[in-house]
Amino acid sequence: MFKTWREEYRANQATKRRIELERWEQEKRWGEEDRAARQKAIAENAVALDEHNANLKAATGVSYLTLVCHEDTWTFMARRAFGQWRPAWTQSTLAGVYSVSYAPDMVQRDKFTVDPNLPEGRIKKITSGTVRNGMQQVILSGHNLARLLAVLHEGAGEDDVIISARCGRLYGKLAAFVDLIDPDAEAGQTTGVTFRIDDSVDAAHVKR
Repeated sequence: MFKTWREEYRANQATKRRIELERWEQEKRWGEEDRAARQKAIAENAVALDEHNANLKAATGVSYLTLVCHEDTWTFMARRAFGQWRPAWTQSTLAGVYSVSYAPDMVQRDKFTVDPNLPEGRIKKITSGTVRNGMQQVILSGHNLARLLAVLHEGAGEDDVIISARCGRLYGKLAAFVDLIDPDAEAGQTTGVTFRIDDSVDAAHVKR
């Protein structure tokens, strides 16, 4: 009887080890599949270096454009480009006086890693009647535009799929503006063009 019990015990242990091994191998396969899918997604978000270089050259020659987008979209881009931003800000000089107190003798001031040079008047919150829906317009110089393209290009290659997707999509939006630039056109004909980041849904899906 003891012999039978011992054989059953060994068989049960062997079965458990086999199940654990199969589970480990399955999880390993899933992990490899996830990594492959993540790498594929990131690769799709990336922009070739020669294309990016051409976009930077074109952006640098822009005097200014009026970018219209949601303040959350701008905040995401601005934090990557300039080090920090707050959705409520309407000028970059606010960061010089904005502070957070952690204790009576401790004050941490926000600092830009790159000066946005967006003083009062270059960022305007947009209202629809009496309602502010979060849309805003930002007057960007060619220098600002090139800076945004540079950081979004870098972000599109990050290992975080969410960050990569957001950066890649926004890079494509700004690159779409750059594609409109005609280097052979007479200078100053279209200074300050308004460009919107404002995708819409098909009107057939909108309930009236």
